[in-house]
Amino acid sequence: MKIFSATQIKACDKFTIENEPLASTDLMERAAIACIKHLVKKASADDEFIVFCGKGNNGGDGLAIARHLIVRGYITKIYVIDHTPNYSEDCLTNLNRLNEIKPEAITIIENEGQLNNIEFNSSTVIIDALFGTGLSKVISGICESVVTFMNTVPSKVISIDMPSGLFADKSNTPDDIIVRSSLVLTFQFPKLSFLLAQNKSYVPEFEILDIELSKTFINNEPANYYFITKSDLKPLLKYRNKFSHKGSFGHALLISGSYGKMGAAVIAAQACLRSGAGLLTVHVPKKGVDIIQSSIPEAMVSADINDESITELPVLDKISAIGIGPGIGTNSATEGVIKKLLNYSSAPIVFDADAINILAGNKTWLNFLPADSILTPHVKEFDRLTEAHDNDFERLNAAKHFAMRQNCIIVLKGTYTLIAMPDGNCFFNSTGNAGLAKGGSGDTLTGIITGLIARGYTSPQAALIGVFIHGLAADLCLKKINFESLLATDVINKLPKAFEKLYD
Repeated sequence: MKIFSATQIKACDKFTIENEPLASTDLMERAAIACIKHLVKKASADDEFIVFCGKGNNGGDGLAIARHLIVRGYITKIYVIDHTPNYSEDCLTNLNRLNEIKPEAITIIENEGQLNNIEFNSSTVIIDALFGTGLSKVISGICESVVTFMNTVPSKVISIDMPSGLFADKSNTPDDIIVRSSLVLTFQFPKLSFLLAQNKSYVPEFEILDIELSKTFINNEPANYYFITKSDLKPLLKYRNKFSHKGSFGHALLISGSYGKMGAAVIAAQACLRSGAGLLTVHVPKKGVDIIQSSIPEAMVSADINDESITELPVLDKISAIGIGPGIGTNSATEGVIKKLLNYSSAPIVFDADAINILAGNKTWLNFLPADSILTPHVKEFDRLTEAHDNDFERLNAAKHFAMRQNCIIVLKGTYTLIAMPDGNCFFNSTGNAGLAKGGSGDTLTGIITGLIARGYTSPQAALIGVFIHGLAADLCLKKINFESLLATDVINKLPKAFEKLYD
């Protein structure tokens, strides 16, 4: 699914109106009905609605939604904020329509003092329809007071298309006044700002509502940002031939583990095998051999000469994919293994955890990354690899340019994990949950991606599918396990079901 800029979204609306063709008010009505279907499905008979509307098209959406709520019998009060002399044409049309059925429900807010007269209770739902994707400057004046009021009311706040005050595709400052939504009902596409952690207080959850914008425009308009869904991945899937054998699905190598951190090696190896690799060798310190052989009988073991850490490079002949980093530590001998690997490997490499920290401490080595290498840092690891960033938009751009410059793939782990590709395209993942915020999750992802490359996927395909399937398995776990109790091994055990759902 493409993620468009605010300018592109405006162009998409315009193209749809001109080429469907339909009136702009009809498109607004379509959007309102999509919101109403969601609101009514979730609302109880006792819910009361307060709708705050601006004078632009987002305000027009709010007025249309309010009209449909009133028609359906919900107690609804509408407050139009007099922040500018003029209404947009479509907003005025919907204000007139609402005046025709219930003018007494509408109040024009001209000053901050009027906000003190607004009554609400525990069943009140606030609808935020002040500003949408067209917002180009920081909220101020009477609108700032309204947003502050919404943020202090102990009621659920549902924003229409955007939380008012939040920019769609550029960074706000920490001092900006922005609606802290409970839920955002957004039209057709997720907005880039929704997917960045700095905005988690404003967009804790969002629902994408299809308002049937032109597929011709969507298909033909270029984009650099995407939101990964199952339908995007289906064309990439490889199916097993019944005459295949273990050699058909590659030989993966995991270089992982150190004294006290052998669990990372076990988790990565289990995930690798569950992801389709035909053969797996795990290179571990000598004291870790028995742990691997007893925990994962399906894996082969390569023993390092050192008892407690990785100090030598194993045999790389006939290896299809390499994963390195889980639990290896950062001592100087292990650093030397990374350096040798960069010099001698012809197989795709997945760098995780301490392997990334070693690269961060030896930045000149980045120039020797094999093409289509995959690096899977979390935010702090990425900042060590590059530099500290003031906001997530800066970090996003840094990941994008790092991937292009180094001809590698950056998997920047987070709520909506970012996959930055060497061609400049960036993908955000749509699966996963807060239960993954636990040790072992990164080791699992490394194993999954390494296994997918070994069994025949390209590095870009493996990164996209691996991140999605990892999150999907975690989501499936929640049917029986809560967020607090979710373990990496639970996620690995759900990988078979996750693959089944992806192939459906």
